[in-house]
Amino acid sequence: MEETNTALNTMDDYNRRQFIRTSLPGFLGLTLALPSIASLATRANACNGRLAKDATINWDAFLSEVDKVAKTQHLDHWIEEAYIQQVVQLSKRLNLKDPALLKGFENCKRGIGNGRVDFEDLEKNRDFAVCLLQFEKGEFIPPHDHPGMTGVIQCATGKISVQNYDMLGVREGHETFLFKKSADTVMKKGEVSSLTSKARNIHTLKAHSLTQLVDVFAPPYDPQRAAKSSWFSIDTDPFEGKKDIFEAAFR
Repeated sequence: MEETNTALNTMDDYNRRQFIRTSLPGFLGLTLALPSIASLATRANACNGRLAKDATINWDAFLSEVDKVAKTQHLDHWIEEAYIQQVVQLSKRLNLKDPALLKGFENCKRGIGNGRVDFEDLEKNRDFAVCLLQFEKGEFIPPHDHPGMTGVIQCATGKISVQNYDMLGVREGHETFLFKKSADTVMKKGEVSSLTSKARNIHTLKAHSLTQLVDVFAPPYDPQRAAKSSWFSIDTDPFEGKKDIFEAAFR
C-alpha cells in the first residue's frame, strides 16, 4: 500500500510539473492575446447593448455601435437626422486618446509640411467608413457636396471653420446656383458638425491651426459616389443683399 501511495504521489508530482512545462507557452500566448480578447469582448458588449449609457467608449465599442445604427439605412424609410444624432452622441463619447486613434493621428503627422490635406482611412465596410483628416494652419477643402450621403465630423485636435450650405436651385437664365448658408461654426476639440443627403450637404472647411478630424460617412464613398460629387465656387458677398443667400458655380 505504501509503495502504491508513493507511486501515485510521484505520478501526481510529475503531472503537475509536466502541466507547468507544457502550459507556459500557452500562458504566454494567452497573455499576448489579452488585448485582442478584451477588444472582442468590448465589441460583443456593444452589440448586445451592455455598454454603460453616456460613458466614454473606446474605439472598438464606437465602431460596433456605429455599425449597428448604420444598418438602419437599409430600411424602407431611413430617418437620416435620427441616425445622424445617434452618431453625433457616439462621437462625443469616443475616447480620443484610444491607442487605435492615437496611432492614426501619429501616422497622419508624417504628412506635415507636404502642402495638402492628409487622409488616413481608419475603417470601411459596406455601410459606413471612418477617415482621419489632417489640416495644417490655413489649409482648406473647397465647397463640395456628398450626393446621397450623410456625414458626422468630429474635431479631435485643433480648430477649424466649417460652413454648410443647402442648394436652393439653379438661377434662372444663368449657369449658376443659389445656396443658403445653413451653418457657420468654428469647431474645437470634441465638437461635431453633421450633414445629411438633404440638409447641410454642401460644406467647406478651413483650419485655424494644425487640426485633425474624425469623419464618419454613411454610406461610404465608392467610385460611383465620388464621381457624382461636385465642387463649387461660392461668392463671398450675399446674393442681391439677401442674408445667407449666395450665388455659386461649378469649379
